[in-house]
Amino acid sequence: MNSAPFREALSRFSSSQGKTLTELSDSSPVLVVFLRHGGCPFCRQVLDQLKSLSAQLAERHLQLAVVHMMNEKEAAGLLARYELQNVHSFSDPDRKLYELFQVKRGSLAETVGPAVWWSGFKTTILSGYLPGIPGKDVQQLGAALILDRGEVVASYFSQNSADLPDWDQLLACELPRE
Repeated sequence: MNSAPFREALSRFSSSQGKTLTELSDSSPVLVVFLRHGGCPFCRQVLDQLKSLSAQLAERHLQLAVVHMMNEKEAAGLLARYELQNVHSFSDPDRKLYELFQVKRGSLAETVGPAVWWSGFKTTILSGYLPGIPGKDVQQLGAALILDRGEVVASYFSQNSADLPDWDQLLACELPRE
């Protein structure tokens, strides 16, 4: 995944602010978070966690980029709800970035099966992250990775829709620039 063709492919996608992942990761490391879909309660939980991590990200000199399948207007509204309106947002309705980074789509069991029911109950009912309208691809799973100079230096790929990154572990990775 870390090669000249990979960097070239990254340069084909611009954020809502007009920057590519290549440009961002060349200037400083980037935490790239792949959301499932805009209506996903687990994604709303992730966005809230990212809001809480903003000071830690700044301390580590990590930029934040969010990849999603929503249109820019929907994404802007959702990100603003979690005070993340200034992050680099990548609208990817055709899932090209998801495919480039090999973020898998889950089976029915991995997205709505019994393994996610308890987590879904805790996330929606107990924590209040109510679901929205299901998005473009409800089987898309999430991921989070750190990209530095066009290379993935740490990653976490969800195994089911309720499987969220361990932020402490992911952010504890050694960055090549440090």
